[in-house]
Amino acid sequence: MESTMNQKLVSRNLTPQTGLTPTLTHTFKISDPATATANSGKKMILMRQVIGEELRRRRTEQSRTLRDVSRDAQVSLGYLSELERGQKEASSELLAAVCSALDTPLSTLLAGVSQEVASRELMIARRNELAKI
Repeated sequence: MESTMNQKLVSRNLTPQTGLTPTLTHTFKISDPATATANSGKKMILMRQVIGEELRRRRTEQSRTLRDVSRDAQVSLGYLSELERGQKEASSELLAAVCSALDTPLSTLLAGVSQEVASRELMIARRNELAKI
């Protein structure tokens, strides 16, 4: 669902002593990624989904359960499940805890995510080029 959000930007010279009040300088729209894809016609790559897929891939490669990893990472089972499904954004601390539980360096996880994002970007670019023909 698309919504409009007003962003108030404060003048550089604004201080409590000047008595100036902030004025509305920009209005922009924030869209739900699902509707943004449909409305703009462009496929959107969401980092939370790619990170979740990479976490799940690594966990299943080790033949480990969500329960096992959630216990070792000290993260709730439900939250870890939402991370893997790309429904939640992971903080750096949470990612580090899950990576530790998976005995995987954070840099290795992020390298895998980076490769996957690059692959998807290339695929989208190729589709866009074919659509122009």
